[in-house]
Amino acid sequence: MQGKIVKLLGGFYYIKSGDKLIETRARGTFRYVKESPIVGDNVEFNYDDNTLGYIQKIYPRKNILTRPKVANVDLIVLFIPLKNPDYNLTLIDKTIVQIEMSSINILIAINKADIDINKAENLQKIYNICGFNTILISGKTGLNIDILKEKLKGKTVAFAGVSGAGKSTISSLILDKKIESGEVSQKTGRGKHTTRHTELHYNSDYFIFDTPGFSSLDIKLDKKDLCHYFREFENYLGQCKFLNCNHINEPDCMIKRKVQDGEIPISRYENYKYLYQELKNKEEY
Repeated sequence: MQGKIVKLLGGFYYIKSGDKLIETRARGTFRYVKESPIVGDNVEFNYDDNTLGYIQKIYPRKNILTRPKVANVDLIVLFIPLKNPDYNLTLIDKTIVQIEMSSINILIAINKADIDINKAENLQKIYNICGFNTILISGKTGLNIDILKEKLKGKTVAFAGVSGAGKSTISSLILDKKIESGEVSQKTGRGKHTTRHTELHYNSDYFIFDTPGFSSLDIKLDKKDLCHYFREFENYLGQCKFLNCNHINEPDCMIKRKVQDGEIPISRYENYKYLYQELKNKEEY
């Protein structure tokens, strides 16, 4: 039999095969090849009504995300909450770098846009200029949820973003079933980590990873390569006076010129400098 792993819990793998959800374990042979099944894997397994199923084969993966560990993702939706919790552009751009490193398509969803539509549109403009596909949504009012559904239909999608960004709420609206969510801490203004395990929620049209939220990330990257993960830089790389330009303090830098001209948003450039320094500091220790 064949199917897709939709949940891993307590060493048991739950596989969607046709209209059935089947509980299985992994064969011990996977330990010898140092490969374990993960959520999102397409697998072959044996099963009958009287025994526990066992996974026998993992089909080749198109990609793997490591935080959390999931496979075969078509699209990552990065949720940016307009409020409650307040968004952090540095964390957002750091997350985008990680997604760009995975080579998976990204959609930026600015949630809770109904709170301040002008502020939401200004935020959307920053990322539109950079070439990102963005959408304003609201789980409360239903703003653009139907449009979001169309963008996600038929895809295996990972929802990413800080805790409290509304990922579980939007998952519930899309799948038309309750996905557990939590409240934002009144003391810290941060979301609680509401998703306790990695699970692929689904119906006939959608597969959605509602992944655990995060408040900090660690990028593993050489500082000189960082510029390649700011997509708005790409057309201007190689046009600076110095071939090894870091786009920080060098004169006649095309990237800095485009920032001055307004073709590269200043917030993105400032976060590039911040992340560059962060990577530089790591290399020195």
